[in-house]
Amino acid sequence: MDKRFFRFGIPGALLLLLLASCAKEIDIIQYQPEIAIPIFYSTTSIDDLFGENTDTSELVAGPNGELTLIYRGDILRREATELFKAIPPFGGLMTDTTITEPFTLENQIQLTKARFTKGTISVQVNSNVPEDLDFELEFLQVTKNGETLKIKAVIDYQGSLPVFFNLPPTDINGYDIALADQEITVRYSAKKQSDGTSVILPGVLFGVTNVEFSYLEGYFGYEVFDIRRDTISMDIFDNVLQGNLQFADPKVILFVDNAFGFPVRSNVNVLRVSKDATMLEVESPLLDQGIDFLYPTLSEVGQVKTTSVAFDQSNSNFKQILDIYPNTLDYDIDAISNPDQIPDLIGFTTDSAYFRIGVQVELPLFGKAKDYLADQEYDVDFSELDNISKAQLKLVADNEMPMEIVVQATLLDGEGNVLATLLANEEQVLAPAPTDADGYSTGMTSKTTFIDADEALLDAMRMARKIRVNARFSTSEQGEKDVHIRQQDEVSVRMGLRATIDEEIGGE
Repeated sequence: MDKRFFRFGIPGALLLLLLASCAKEIDIIQYQPEIAIPIFYSTTSIDDLFGENTDTSELVAGPNGELTLIYRGDILRREATELFKAIPPFGGLMTDTTITEPFTLENQIQLTKARFTKGTISVQVNSNVPEDLDFELEFLQVTKNGETLKIKAVIDYQGSLPVFFNLPPTDINGYDIALADQEITVRYSAKKQSDGTSVILPGVLFGVTNVEFSYLEGYFGYEVFDIRRDTISMDIFDNVLQGNLQFADPKVILFVDNAFGFPVRSNVNVLRVSKDATMLEVESPLLDQGIDFLYPTLSEVGQVKTTSVAFDQSNSNFKQILDIYPNTLDYDIDAISNPDQIPDLIGFTTDSAYFRIGVQVELPLFGKAKDYLADQEYDVDFSELDNISKAQLKLVADNEMPMEIVVQATLLDGEGNVLATLLANEEQVLAPAPTDADGYSTGMTSKTTFIDADEALLDAMRMARKIRVNARFSTSEQGEKDVHIRQQDEVSVRMGLRATIDEEIGGE
């Protein structure tokens, strides 16, 4: 997005249109000792000057036309699969018919419920019974549709002992597990096919591998998740030379979309603005105490909760630190799960859960400027002015915006050397529109400006390769009043030329 409005969009555009249009019209004029012609008529609004919105900057209009300039950073997103490590394999060797094994995970995670989306149970049976056995292995905490997971097989005696029999792998996708005490109990039964007598085997080995869950419920422990550092570029203050520009209500907005169903608190490592080597920290009690993100409850699985926090003049120093006219906002924000470390607080996550953190700077076009000076150079070519010996330009500007612009333009040669100034002195080309007590424009102000170009100035224009436009901005009441710039406020410019020529110009 081209933020030329607060740089030189209006004065620069006016002068360039003035000069370029002058050359364009003269190309078709036939010989006359003196001519007077209209050059151009143009109407411009803030939307025209700002150009197209982009992913990182946008000009947004409110319901009454109030405008806000928004700068955005990258959206930082972390998925559940990134934040929680894979469930490690687990299993055990059974030397009796029942075994109870701890079901523990890393980072103090204590599961109470879960649903498998992937996983394989492998079982090997060691038998010393010289006949076929009916075998059943049951996982008491693992169920589907209310039935416990049971793996059944016939242990085939092949005529020699011991028997080592590998059962086919069992897929546990879609099964639930409920853990009251962070333990899982497994039991088996082995019965002789000949008479149904139960036997105890030398060993039953089982293992659960490649485990993935679609849903986890429990206490997820205290952990710091590194989200990532980012920088927002702001060009609104580029090319500032001197003067004062203040936004009445600037703010930094932190917003978080959270699909994890447990408490999460921000840990802001860095939040600061910078201009060249100068860096100033954003200070706020909210940063000191941390920001608790909203999160879905156990009855809101699948929902996303959004938290939005504004750092503005009521709770931070952001307005004050803009006085350095920064060009970047740097931030580094981490997320802390279960910051108060309350193990009895049961939460959840799903395999599709995520954090999404965004930061943006909002600069409402409401404020004041006083002698806010900016400059810019443009390439020019006035070679078609050869046949003009004297000229006067008349500029009429009708302004609905509550600000004035004073301009000086300097002609430069190809090496950057000063040839002449276009105006005898700094000239007000735009007078501020009248405003009400709230700083809204209530009408239109007209301003007429004459620019005399004698032969010396015309010679300088012919040699010029660049023009440097210095624009000094002030809002109403000499920059002492906060004013609104609205979408519907327009500037209309009309320009005419009176010129003395020496010969025919631009004939076919």
